[in-house]
Amino acid sequence: MVRISGLGPSSGVGAAKKGAKKKAKASGSSKGGGQVKVADATSLREKAKAMLADMPEVRMEQIESIRDALERGEYHVDGERVAERIIANALAERPW
Repeated sequence: MVRISGLGPSSGVGAAKKGAKKKAKASGSSKGGGQVKVADATSLREKAKAMLADMPEVRMEQIESIRDALERGEYHVDGERVAERIIANALAERPW
C-alpha cells in the first residue's frame, strides 16, 4: 500500500517535476529531445563501411537465374533449410 502525505506544493508530483526540470537544465538538454553527437555519427559510418566491406559481391548471374525461375514458377525454397541458416547466422552474430 502506498501512502501520500504532505500535500503542499513542495511535495509529491510537483516536486518531482521541478527536480526533473532542474536536472534537464543542468544537463543541457532542451525541449527538442535528444541530440546526436558527431562522434557517434562518425563511428556509425565507419562501422557501416566495415560491414559493407565484409559482404560478398553480388553475383548478378545468380540473381537473374533465380528471377527467371521465379517467373517460370520453377523456383522452390526449402523452408527448413532457410530457417536453419537464419538461426545459424543469428547465433554467429551474437557473442554469447
